[in-house]
Amino acid sequence: MPFIGLTGNFGMGKSTVLRLFKQLGAYTISADETVSGILKRPAIINKLTTALGKEILIKRAGRKSIDKKRAADIIFNNAQKRRLAEEIIHPEVIKKAEEFKAKTLKKNPSAVIIFEVPLLFESGYEKLFEKVIVVYCKRETAISRLVAKGFSKEDAIKRLRAQMPISKKKALADFLINNNLGINSTREKVKAVLSEITKIL
Repeated sequence: MPFIGLTGNFGMGKSTVLRLFKQLGAYTISADETVSGILKRPAIINKLTTALGKEILIKRAGRKSIDKKRAADIIFNNAQKRRLAEEIIHPEVIKKAEEFKAKTLKKNPSAVIIFEVPLLFESGYEKLFEKVIVVYCKRETAISRLVAKGFSKEDAIKRLRAQMPISKKKALADFLINNNLGINSTREKVKAVLSEITKIL
């Protein structure tokens, strides 16, 4: 029953690698998707509005929601507000991850579960996992990918700077996946890592 953390830095291919693990039979969960669900809860919306300001709030037809882009702009420009937001959201993410793990193991006690967490080391999540995988690529490659997705170069650089340097994450990893060389190369590396995980855990 390996519970594995998957991380990397912004634009380095974590979601692609997670999808490849799923295609190969692992059970997968994404922190970003989990957060999207959490952000729809009225209690969380209220807490985040208090922490980050009313400008993150969208009101339509009597319903409140979070303007994710506005919230991200605030968070990546203000370390104190980023910590406040993390204190609200992170415990909920951990709770959801544990629920997913319990539900999956009930179905399949020998499941390999991969949890993609962008800020795994920054948030101290490594304690949750048996092993940690780090996905990496060149910084210039990550920025190019992000610009192609619609981020400005300035925004991409700002987000990368807000994260722990990828060199430090690589040093803390149990497994590394080089995502510099295209999807076929990455798929082969994912296969090799999954094979290692099933052997040692």
